[in-house]
Amino acid sequence: MDGLETPRLDAEDRAREYRHALGRFPTGVAFVTARTPEGDAAGLLINSFTSVSLTPPMVLWCLGLSARSRSVFAVAPTFAVSILSEEQRPLITALCRPLEQRFQGVPVRDGLGGAPVLEDAAAVFECSVVTVTRAGDHEVYLGQVEHFERREDSPLAYLAGQYGRVQVAA
Repeated sequence: MDGLETPRLDAEDRAREYRHALGRFPTGVAFVTARTPEGDAAGLLINSFTSVSLTPPMVLWCLGLSARSRSVFAVAPTFAVSILSEEQRPLITALCRPLEQRFQGVPVRDGLGGAPVLEDAAAVFECSVVTVTRAGDHEVYLGQVEHFERREDSPLAYLAGQYGRVQVAA
């Protein structure tokens, strides 16, 4: 089978193996945030982020149905996506803390709709929510980019459960 093999597994083993197979695809590391009209903020690290359209500029990202921050994103009309730079790797620990402590000591500014934006991110996309669609055990958020910015910093990469740097061939 050309080196590709799909063994017969029980559901739990299959889910784990599926996750490992997905881990063969390198991604960037992004922090998506939102704020409710009452001022409650939420944010989480994601690697399910992609461009959808250039005209108009649109992006999408995915949120697990069991995410503690789901209630904030469910009512927020806007969200922001900050693409972490290599220099921001030390922030990973803070961005994984319990939701109530996640922004403590993390340098942010308010973006569109008050969504927190990471200072010094490699790129930032501030978006209006266009639609949210359920897909399996996740919701897919589609947003129209209202404002974006980028820096020349190298983005942080994620592959096979590890963070690293992107090497671009000359």
